Amino acid sequence: MSGVLSRTYRWLKRPRSRGQAMAEFSIILMSLLVGGVALSTFAPDMLAAYTIYVRGFYVVLGYPIG
Repeated sequence: MSGVLSRTYRWLKRPRSRGQAMAEFSIILMSLLVGGVALSTFAPDMLAAYTIYVRGFYVVLGYPIG
């Protein structure tokens, strides 16, 4: 296992040109941006579905919803 970790560490520490580093940084930044937008777009719907599920569970058990 340490061979895998050292290989990964060597890959991360390899020398890069300025253009390659900029391209990697922009790809990571765009993926974080797209992930953040997707999460902020769909989080309310996921929360609503979870709330409906929990309220249905309470109704089945006979607890008051309040």
